[in-house]
Amino acid sequence: MHPMSHQDGWPAEPAPRPPFVPQPPVEPDLESLRGSSRRLDRGLITANAVCFLFLVFLAGAAPGLLATEIIGRINLGLLLCCALGVLAFLTSTGYDLRSGRSCDPVAARIRDRHREAAAPPAAPAPRRAGHRRAQW
Repeated sequence: MHPMSHQDGWPAEPAPRPPFVPQPPVEPDLESLRGSSRRLDRGLITANAVCFLFLVFLAGAAPGLLATEIIGRINLGLLLCCALGVLAFLTSTGYDLRSGRSCDPVAARIRDRHREAAAPPAAPAPRRAGHRRAQW
């Protein structure tokens, strides 16, 4: 017997659908925050990835070039690896500065708007002692 049918042969009723819950509208600030964050991430990741892949390509294609001594026993490969570390530091600093200018103000606006919406209503001001209503 099919698992979706009753014992008397009639098909079973379909499972009830969950109630429809409308989704809140997407905020334009949130979309702009996502876009600016994505653009910022994409540029910095690309800069680091291209430099890293270039160094890996040089290590495989021209190992003699990277072994060229520049100053004493410091060779070109070591200098390029150090330059890659400096690039990583500079891009992380640049990310912090640019996100502080472009993403943080928008995120603060969204956060403040949600805090205001979730805040409980203000309590009424207490009455002064001389203005009481008569109690029956």
